[in-house]
Amino acid sequence: MATVLITGANRGLGFEFARQYNRAGWRVIACGRSQSEALNELAAASAAMSLHSVDVADHDSIDRLAAELQDQPIDLLLNNAGIFGTVPFGAGGISHQAFGATDFANWEEVLRVNLFGPMKMAETFVENVARSQQKKIVTLSSMVGSMGLNTIGGLYAYRTSKAAVNMLMHSMGIDLKKRGILAVAIHPGWARTEMGGTNAEIEAEEGVAGVMRVIEQLDESSLGKLLSYTGKVMPY
Repeated sequence: MATVLITGANRGLGFEFARQYNRAGWRVIACGRSQSEALNELAAASAAMSLHSVDVADHDSIDRLAAELQDQPIDLLLNNAGIFGTVPFGAGGISHQAFGATDFANWEEVLRVNLFGPMKMAETFVENVARSQQKKIVTLSSMVGSMGLNTIGGLYAYRTSKAAVNMLMHSMGIDLKKRGILAVAIHPGWARTEMGGTNAEIEAEEGVAGVMRVIEQLDESSLGKLLSYTGKVMPY
């Protein structure tokens, strides 16, 4: 049975990843700052799912998880946890990240979660991934982190965090290739979640299913690319 570790699994895309991977017969290590009622119900109905309290901005909590899991192989480390900022997208988050209104404390928090979190997770669990059959590390990025697609500006904290994630995974793909580990960034689509808002383009189920298909098809030719949930290569 393949094993996936998912951060931010308590809601949104993370919960949907946990649900779909559980349905697909994977062992799911579902991690989050808290456990939602829906996630608790999902785990209660599955002997192949375990819940763990992890805040990716709190490196001590990541180390505690590593001590719990010890040498357990992890086929897929899925860095899903992420934040738009202290002010949500649909509650004034765009103006909160406009030029001239920079909240540097917010920016630092976004980077701690969206960028430093995936790096800490990867460095902490790389040996677990190396022991597995599939050997994959995936971090969710976003189309708003693409310089090639940015034609409207703004969103400084969130954009820069995801652009940095793209470079993070590019370098990680190079460094871990020699160990047979595939490390890539994937854009899950603009999905209707609490973060994405009600005007988003796709349902969470569609985005997650697409990402899962892309992950299944990853090979060395995927390294160094920003992939969409459709499988399309996106500009950096």
